[in-house]
Amino acid sequence: MMGIFRSPLVPGFGIALRATLGAAILLSTGCSSTPKQVAANWGAADNAGLALPFFDVDVDAVCMPPVGWKPNPLKSSSNHDHQVWLSPTGDTAYGVIHFKIPLPVGQNLAFDGFLSQMKQTEGEATLMERHDDPNLPGIRFIAAGGKYVIRGNLLVATWEGWTVYAGTLKSGPILQNELDLAVRAREHTRIGRPEN
Repeated sequence: MMGIFRSPLVPGFGIALRATLGAAILLSTGCSSTPKQVAANWGAADNAGLALPFFDVDVDAVCMPPVGWKPNPLKSSSNHDHQVWLSPTGDTAYGVIHFKIPLPVGQNLAFDGFLSQMKQTEGEATLMERHDDPNLPGIRFIAAGGKYVIRGNLLVATWEGWTVYAGTLKSGPILQNELDLAVRAREHTRIGRPEN
């Protein structure tokens, strides 16, 4: 996935020029470390139906998939890792995509790259809704691919990003109880390695 992120730095440029370009981009987009997220409330009734939180090293996130949902095999490339948990019906998914960014481009360009890759992978990427959420901090969006509709949160750190989503099949009924569980799992996901 994340084909747009496969582009290497412009070949033929010297190290000093790359450093200057990187510094200019950092100054124009703002330096960003791992986004600070609102603390999880892991003891509340809001967690009903979710597994206990665990750190998934493959996607570099603390995940709480719905209880009884089965993980698909990890999808990986040199630039991304994608873990999906499917509901018992197979109609709903909770997923985490962790991807590398070749330059610290910020969340808007990373989001454009995500949609471009979604279109390449699924044949379609129709943005249905998008808004910046400073409390995330990141972009909340709904996008339809060829087969799926995802309700995602995109978060970006300097050289990496995450899309955490609740997904449903594009055709067929939405099972609201499953979607509600997937959305709660998405909202409880914490990116990056937890601090002890």
